Amino acid sequence: MKDVVIIGGGPGGLLAAKTAAENGLSAVVIETKKSYDKLNRACSQQFILDDDYEGEGVEVGDGVLKFPKSGFTVPYTGKLVPVYNKYYHSPKDKIMRFARQDGKEPFSYKFDKQYMLKELYTICKDMGVEFILGTTACGGKDNGEYVEVEVKNADGTSVVNGKKLVIAEGVNAAMCAKFGLNENRPHIASALTVKYVMSGISGVENNSWNLYYGRAYKSNAAVIIGPSLYGDGIYEVTITGDAKNKPDDIFASLCTDSPLKENFKNAKLEHKMGCMVKAYMSMMNPCKGNIIAIGDAAAFVEVEVQGAFLCGYHAANAIKAELNGENGFEEYTKWWQEAFEFNNGDHLKVSQGYALVPVYSDDELDYLFGLVEGECLYGTYSQYKTPKLMWDGFLSHADKIKAERPEMYEKIEKLNSMSLDAAIGK
Repeated sequence: MKDVVIIGGGPGGLLAAKTAAENGLSAVVIETKKSYDKLNRACSQQFILDDDYEGEGVEVGDGVLKFPKSGFTVPYTGKLVPVYNKYYHSPKDKIMRFARQDGKEPFSYKFDKQYMLKELYTICKDMGVEFILGTTACGGKDNGEYVEVEVKNADGTSVVNGKKLVIAEGVNAAMCAKFGLNENRPHIASALTVKYVMSGISGVENNSWNLYYGRAYKSNAAVIIGPSLYGDGIYEVTITGDAKNKPDDIFASLCTDSPLKENFKNAKLEHKMGCMVKAYMSMMNPCKGNIIAIGDAAAFVEVEVQGAFLCGYHAANAIKAELNGENGFEEYTKWWQEAFEFNNGDHLKVSQGYALVPVYSDDELDYLFGLVEGECLYGTYSQYKTPKLMWDGFLSHADKIKAERPEMYEKIEKLNSMSLDAAIGK
């Protein structure tokens, strides 16, 4: 019997294990990967440097990540690639720019997630955390006094017991469903994402993040070209599709029949990674009985690695409080609801961010992006702050839009007044 069983050995699960061990608790991590020597899954690898991101800020440097408001640190001695500029491109390459101090100050860092996970895994092992690798959690039940977790691996099936359970399995949330935490939680969409690591792409600035919007780029989601960990001139191309519109098909059309075809003329594929993502609405209450769901497993969209660290840290402290007879889960839930912006249904407006395509035509996107071309908006990687900045920029020209494009202005007004909850409800 462990104090805590943790399903998932990603950033959130490892930080929960590390913090639990620091709190004097016994912990076991169940992880499907057989080792931490390789990372094949396409995933986000950016530290967001906004002071207020997810109710916290992260300070990067000197081999450590500092979370000053929460009061903890995470070791990281791997690569860091600064990102100075973010460019949004329309089909006719009208460009919206985001930067700090005219591109002299980074607003995010790309980092080596595989290196980070292995580093944390080694630290946790040295602290006495038990790991069951190459093993999948497949079911279980909360008995009131403790939780049983059914696991399966090459040796067969067995049961792992713990006084408390942390589900840190990531965005697809299969075990959340098994333990009843997904009840009344709408499934929004499923997506396929592929990252193509490529050399020889022309016309892309080093240390920049580039998002291409419009049907001309063959995808309803933004096509992203950003820095890699392999040095200048080697980029990650991220494409998101679904079962009907597959990333590989989008990529093939992008390279041969899009405004970027000349950029890809001499490009060479170096490496490829992929993942499948199920998007759910956020859990307003991520705790049930002896179970707590953290990070992407409980979220609307990615909490990013730094958000997963925050969840793991606060969850382990909540479990310590619960085992001491205090209301740790209640405190965690309050923190969760306040820290992450997606927990406010009115915060994300339908047109602010994720619905540029197909809501707006390529011609409309060229027009909107052209309104702010030449301006420099505040540099941020945040998927919440960016759309607000973008639409503030567009609507600073509201009178011009109303006069020149009255039908589009009407559409903007309607969509910008609709909450995410209202859109999903319809």
